Amino acid sequence: MTLSAETLSKLRAIDTPTVSNAVESFGVRPRTLGHTDASIECMFPEMGVALGYAVTFTTSEYAPGEERTHTSRIALYEAVAAAPKPCVLVQQDVGPKPRSACLWGEIMSNLFSRLGAEGVVTDGVVRDLEEMRAAGFKTWCAGMTVSRGDVRVVAVNTPVSVGGMAVVPGDLIHADVSGALVVPKEIAAEVPEAAGRVLAREADLLDAIRADDFSLDDLVRRFYS
Repeated sequence: MTLSAETLSKLRAIDTPTVSNAVESFGVRPRTLGHTDASIECMFPEMGVALGYAVTFTTSEYAPGEERTHTSRIALYEAVAAAPKPCVLVQQDVGPKPRSACLWGEIMSNLFSRLGAEGVVTDGVVRDLEEMRAAGFKTWCAGMTVSRGDVRVVAVNTPVSVGGMAVVPGDLIHADVSGALVVPKEIAAEVPEAAGRVLAREADLLDAIRADDFSLDDLVRRFYS
């Protein structure tokens, strides 16, 4: 299931926390699920929102003496090229030393941009930050390293979990400086209108808090009863 260009445009114009609040209003999942935790950080806040269908994959490291092969890595390239656009990569590091092997840097960010990906959400690490910024590759990750290690792609288009966010191939990812979120596609077209209601209520609440005649009793009566 893909969404209309109009829906995608409306979603892209909303910050991710507001999208999260809007999704909550539908009651389709517990509030504790569907988003990344504080272990995942936005590397390039100035790039704004990333929005796209997930191409998922897992990585590890080659064991000593293990034969190297490009088969899985090429399968990843092909999956991104064939994916509906916009797309966002979601990578889980399943290796024995998580955050050691690094796939992401100048070359991969340029390559995947060329293949049509907006960016990546990963519990792995990245390097070449300035070069990745120059490529315009939006990035959420667990940290940085100087070495690529001995990374290998394990599986492509498989269920993953990144920073507590469970993702299956094709899920709709929305991410900004605050983190990443899965937007359930069955309600995605209704989320922009729900986000408008969220923002209107927040504006009313802020007006009450900032009012010269602020009253806690009045605030509780209007917003918490």
